[in-house]
Order: sequence, then C-alpha cells, then structure tokens
Amino acid sequence: MERVPLGTRGVLWAWTIQNFPPKSPPYLGETSPQAFEPYGVGYVTLPEVRVEARLTESRPEQLESGMPMRLVTVPLNQDGEGNEIVTFAFAPVGDGDE
Repeated sequence: MERVPLGTRGVLWAWTIQNFPPKSPPYLGETSPQAFEPYGVGYVTLPEVRVEARLTESRPEQLESGMPMRLVTVPLNQDGEGNEIVTFAFAPVGDGDE
C-alpha cells in the first residue's frame, strides 16, 4: 500500500438519497427515525479514482449525474466531551466557488 494524494474536485457519477438511519455502529449520526435527516450518497469520479461519499445535497431535483463536485467537510456528531466530529462530503460546484 502507498499514500496517494487525491484531487478535491470531481464529477458525480451516480447517486441516491439515504432516507433512513444506517446501522449503528459504525454510523455515528442521528439514529432515531423521527429525528434523522436524509442525505445524499454518491460516487464521485476524481482524476485518480472513483469514490463513494456522502453528498451535501439531499434534494433529488438538485442532483444530476455528470455535475461537477468539490470536497468539503461537514459536521457529523459530537464526541463524549462535546467536541464536533466532522467527516468529508462532496458539494455541487456553484458559481461562487473558487
């Protein structure tokens, strides 16, 4: 195995919406069906590889295969001491993105 730097921009290849809480563990987010907020999951093709990742967009009408995406961090949960735990996700590239 070796470390390979990955790009931070890619193209959405395929996607779906996670409408129910995943099993915990390993999932660290909200597990109550009443409080769970759906989120997008997709395959993003980077220059080096295709990755499966969480998406920041969860509205199906705002997602389209072939759209440009950028890597971001998003809040996931808090640890036992109240510190924020973040994870990576991909967000649609907007007009104001650099």
